[in-house]
Amino acid sequence: MSSIANLSNSDDECYEANLARKRTKAEALLQEQEQKERLKRQAQKEAKLAERKRLEEEIRRKQEEEEVQQREEQHQRDLAHCLEADCVTTIEQQWCKNWMKTFQPPSSPSDEEMNLLNYSPLTKRQHV
Repeated sequence: MSSIANLSNSDDECYEANLARKRTKAEALLQEQEQKERLKRQAQKEAKLAERKRLEEEIRRKQEEEEVQQREEQHQRDLAHCLEADCVTTIEQQWCKNWMKTFQPPSSPSDEEMNLLNYSPLTKRQHV
């Protein structure tokens, strides 16, 4: 009977050792799978952050382009206004000059005046 008991104890020990190996192997696989899942979530998180940064950079670049365009448009409007003001000033100066000529007695022009073209005076902006 002792041989049967030894055989039974031996079978139980082998079975328990086999179960312990399988449990250890299963735990190792589970830990490996959990590690893979953590790495996968981390990679997804980093990818989302990179995409967010890229989108924010793109938005910032577009805003800068719009600001540059708005400044350029404002500059063009300012230039157009200056040109219009210069034109009005020139016309008013010519009117004043012509009006004054109507009240001046006629005189013979000098040689120096004959050689000069009669241009209207330049405004401060036109001198630049």
